[in-house]
Amino acid sequence: RGIRGGQAGSAVHRCLSFLLLLSSSSSSSCLPRAAQFLRQRQRRAYQIFEETKQGHLERECVEEHCSKEEAREVFENDPETEYFYPKYLGELKFLISLFGNAGMLTSMYCSVLFFYSLCKPDLPNQCSPDPCHKEGTVKCEDLKGDFYCECKRGWQGKKCEKDIDECRTQNGGCNQLCLNKLGSYRCSYIDECTASADICGEAHCKNLISSYECLCDAGYKYDDVKKTCQDIDECEEKLCEQTCVNSPGSYTCHCDGRGGVKLSQDMNTCENIIPCVPFAIGRSVKSLHLGRMFSGTPVIRLRFKRKQMTRLVAEFDFRTFDPEGILFFAGGHQDSTWIVLALRKGRLELQLKYNGIGRVTSTGPVINHGMWQTISVEELERNLILKVNRDAVMKIAVSGDLFTLDKGVYHLNLTVGGLPFKAKNLILPINPRLDGCMRAWNWLNGEDTSIQETIKMNEKMQCFAVAGRGSFYPGRGFAVFNLTYTQPSSGNETKTNWEIEVNAVIQPATDTGVLFALVTEKASVPLSLSLIDYHSTKKLKQQVQTSIFVEKFPCSVLVTGSSFQKQLSDLLPASLFVPYLSPFPTDVPVTSTPVTASYHGCMTLKLRNTALDLDEALYKHSDITSHSCPPIEQEGQ
Repeated sequence: RGIRGGQAGSAVHRCLSFLLLLSSSSSSSCLPRAAQFLRQRQRRAYQIFEETKQGHLERECVEEHCSKEEAREVFENDPETEYFYPKYLGELKFLISLFGNAGMLTSMYCSVLFFYSLCKPDLPNQCSPDPCHKEGTVKCEDLKGDFYCECKRGWQGKKCEKDIDECRTQNGGCNQLCLNKLGSYRCSYIDECTASADICGEAHCKNLISSYECLCDAGYKYDDVKKTCQDIDECEEKLCEQTCVNSPGSYTCHCDGRGGVKLSQDMNTCENIIPCVPFAIGRSVKSLHLGRMFSGTPVIRLRFKRKQMTRLVAEFDFRTFDPEGILFFAGGHQDSTWIVLALRKGRLELQLKYNGIGRVTSTGPVINHGMWQTISVEELERNLILKVNRDAVMKIAVSGDLFTLDKGVYHLNLTVGGLPFKAKNLILPINPRLDGCMRAWNWLNGEDTSIQETIKMNEKMQCFAVAGRGSFYPGRGFAVFNLTYTQPSSGNETKTNWEIEVNAVIQPATDTGVLFALVTEKASVPLSLSLIDYHSTKKLKQQVQTSIFVEKFPCSVLVTGSSFQKQLSDLLPASLFVPYLSPFPTDVPVTSTPVTASYHGCMTLKLRNTALDLDEALYKHSDITSHSCPPIEQEGQ
């Protein structure tokens, strides 16, 4: 077509100016790409746009009139398409108005536009501002004309703005309810325990996955029909070695300590009680223990017969911590002539009866200090002479003879450690029990050799070789006291309270044993104080709360408190409680208290700050020494 030279020149000038403008404004990195493009264009002789992009720009936009969608296929993104397409339309319209069929100028202009596509100016950061949904996006990535939103787990969509409903796929893997949440989900279960409060009755309800469970406390089992917790009788399972006592929700094993056993640490079996502290319990075969017979009967009985009148001579070594008791009796019978050598308040006392007249004389030093001393009593020229360590401490004139004549023979009865009649028939009654030791005796000038042979054959008649103060419990036997410890309430004479205060100084040989107990006439034990080595007391019977103050030695135990008094008073009147020392008699059930074993070791007791004298007990086992205790055995002995 014909065209005016001025218009053509203006169009060419316009294209070249636009190309220079793009070159000057583009970054240096696009220049090599542009140069490569121009070299390729020169070699291809006007075949400008061969498959240089995903679309074909020469075919789409030069040879044919391209649509915006076709341009989008070339640029593959919206920003560049939006930049290119308006200019393409405007310039194409201008060229056609000049040349009709654009020809070479159209091709040149398109080359310019393609040069722009290679050297496009810097586009703004597509992630600023952030187009992604903040809550569902990990990060935004700038794609130079586009952006990419990396979604968090549970989100989807171009901008990560859509929540994924996990519950729509296999119920989210939940067994019961699936609850969708923004970006997540959770499984929920039906809580039968909450939905139905009485579903387990009196048992505890435990919610489980898709179910529930009814649980009872330890020692109980659940009854599905009655919805109750039934006690388990563990005794039927033979868990205890000896005696088993079932209780609600539990059980207790008992071992009869009177047989020398105790409950093991497993709280089910029994084991022997073995002394852990050895005492020097060696005895002297040349000594005689005067306190062996608790009944007060003599430990030795001798009867002397003479054809002629003979005077009394008695001499012996003596040792004791006991303040009171009988050493020996000499004479005829209760209503005849006799003398009694005794100890009262630690001093020697002589009671005598001649021709129906009685006298009591006490003199001399205190001798119950535990040291050996020599004592003698002698008839000499109508006098009785009493000596301590060869020193005369008493001289009494008498008007008769101790030997009595019967059928031409003179007779004399002599008893050691007791009386041939009841102590209440003495001139001044006395407790005849004496925990003392005698040796090197000489009765009527040594005419009593049979005594020594008897003692050698019976160890229980012998004394401890060494002894100190205190009472010794050999691990068997008990002592009984009947005490009254009720007192009027302050300000109210009609009501009575009781209080018992015990102070115990102990030196145990074993780790288990009864120290003190209250036992009723019905053989129940409302209170017991014991040594026990259990590491666990969960299965023991419920203990009364007491105030206990413990030092290394002594151990003071104070049992008071109105609540405790009430518990005891609800059982029986307090006056019927009988304290027992060391273990229980056979009529007390083994199940009445956790410990029934005998205490083994030394102990001194005080009740209301008054020493408890075992010689005053209603009963005491003969193997318990009331006022002497052997020392602990030293290594190497």
